[in-house]
Amino acid sequence: MSRLHNIIEIEFKFNYFIVMARSTATKTSAMKPLSAKGEKARARLKDAALTVLERDGYHRMRIADVTREAGMAQGLFYHYFNDLKSLTVEVLTEFSRANQDPAEIEKDVQPGDWYSRIYAHNLVIVRSYARRPGIMRCLLQLADEDPEFGAMLRENYRSQLMWLVDLMPVLFRDVHFKRHQALMVVYSLAGIGEGLIREYFINRSEPLLAAKLTVEQFAELMSTMFYRALFLEHPEEKQLHYTRNLAAMAR
Repeated sequence: MSRLHNIIEIEFKFNYFIVMARSTATKTSAMKPLSAKGEKARARLKDAALTVLERDGYHRMRIADVTREAGMAQGLFYHYFNDLKSLTVEVLTEFSRANQDPAEIEKDVQPGDWYSRIYAHNLVIVRSYARRPGIMRCLLQLADEDPEFGAMLRENYRSQLMWLVDLMPVLFRDVHFKRHQALMVVYSLAGIGEGLIREYFINRSEPLLAAKLTVEQFAELMSTMFYRALFLEHPEEKQLHYTRNLAAMAR
């Protein structure tokens, strides 16, 4: 698998930086220049909004809740934001784009170690759900209710998957992938664990919570299943703890 790992590593880095360049180029809402004091006040409101969104949810949050959490007069809100919706969109957009630096995410990954790369990125996702389940719920709600925000999230998600779509014909030459087939396969792979992570951290399903998984165990489970689905083999057992016994499922 070393040749495939090298191909994937090169393609991953090339396409990831394209995605990041696109995200950076995305325009944000224009704001009047603020003083240093004003920027701090604006940041306080954004931090307060994250707290309220996590605690109360998107539909129950009010301006008074945010300013109270920030320790500011309610009338000051409109000095920094047009309305509650613009604050919510900005805060959730920034949250959704945080922790996307591949150098930071993969700082402990050895070159060519594809399983560890998958695990490193899944660990970031699982930690986000574990630490901020309320925010993750709000992201999903706003994406369903606001077409522009939903389109932004879907485009970011699609862009992050296209590097693998383009790579599928190179990895599996005998398949003779059509582009739409590769796209459907990659979306299927990316969906591994999606329902599980929502049920566990957002919906708090009692049968699933009974497993009492740590964040690391959860990330390992998602990474193992993704790796198996992509390469049709089990990761090296020395890299595994919670899912080591699943090697017996391989055919």
